[in-house]
Amino acid sequence: MKIFWITLTWIVLTIPLMAQNNSPSISISYFGETITHPGFKLGLAFPVKSWTKAGKEIDKAIYFGASTGLFYHRRYQTAVFASPELSLKRKNAKGKTFATGVGLGYLRTFIPNTYEINANGDVQKTIAGHDYLLSSIFVSFGKSVKSHRGRSIEYFLKPQFLYATPNFPNGVGYFALEIGINI
Repeated sequence: MKIFWITLTWIVLTIPLMAQNNSPSISISYFGETITHPGFKLGLAFPVKSWTKAGKEIDKAIYFGASTGLFYHRRYQTAVFASPELSLKRKNAKGKTFATGVGLGYLRTFIPNTYEINANGDVQKTIAGHDYLLSSIFVSFGKSVKSHRGRSIEYFLKPQFLYATPNFPNGVGYFALEIGINI
């Protein structure tokens, strides 16, 4: 539980500092551990540094963001997570984007249909789960389009690998797929 509060405090304290640079990018996406275990993810990313490659119309930027979400694995677990992310993003003149990055955060799982025997010898349903340190590595492919109001909207596909520790014997890996939009 300490990891959760440390991560949450870090996210809350760094967002106002990052907000001084440029307007943030908000992402809303489907987030699933593969396709069969659905979930969703909300994110907020701030550009830390951006530059344009000389002689070419290629924009590059470093983003710092925070995200939270959940996924559901029937009869196994429901997982809730919060994670700050650092990414490097590249956008060409046609609006195609490519990004890569890492994250480090907190994962809490809840295990369904768990029972325990109380002091009286009665069986009762209980809430069980585990706390994990969550690390992630990802790539993202997208396309930026202009809306009729002149604002840029980007749709993206973001495969990623998540590794949660501690778990028996060392940790557990998850392949996740994120499909969404940045506004």
